Amino acid sequence: MTTRTLKLRGCAAAIFAALSAAAWSAMAAVTAAPADDIRDIRPLILIPPWWRWVPYALAAGLFAVAVGFGIREWQRRSQKSLTPEERAREELARAEALARQGRCHEWAEVVARTLRNALAARLGQESCPETTVELRAMNWDAANDGASVDAPRLLELLNTCDLTRFAMARLEADSLVASTESARDWVTHLFAVPEPSASSGAEQTR
Repeated sequence: MTTRTLKLRGCAAAIFAALSAAAWSAMAAVTAAPADDIRDIRPLILIPPWWRWVPYALAAGLFAVAVGFGIREWQRRSQKSLTPEERAREELARAEALARQGRCHEWAEVVARTLRNALAARLGQESCPETTVELRAMNWDAANDGASVDAPRLLELLNTCDLTRFAMARLEADSLVASTESARDWVTHLFAVPEPSASSGAEQTR
């Protein structure tokens, strides 16, 4: 092998080594470029574990239950603090609002229930007869012992309510409002404190 051949082989080996080094450098640059590119940098997204929401859900449920019980207790105490007459007047005020809206059936339900509850409270009973026929058959002389019950007006008001509740009669708003005012007067007369008669006053002075 001549010296010239050895020189050519050495030059070829050097050129191949240089090309290989350049290729590896290019590949390394291409691979490292995305890691150094700031366009690919994104903030970390924190995904909380699902169990972290369980205490919050339980706390919200307990808070809702506590609020519901608090509102119900407040309503119960506020209703207890009202006298039967005041409670009846509140219900009749709601009935008047229904009357002005022309909601006959709802008006009749409220008025009939209010009159019966007021009568039961005035007579010291748990409840009173549910039907107007039963009320009409009552012994009002015995029922009026210590209470002033205007039975004819009560039966008239309940008949009006029954016409709307069961016969589906539709009354004008003015007529409903007038009946509500009559019911309010009946309640006032029902719970009025009876004035002492002249004979009882004369007996007390003896």
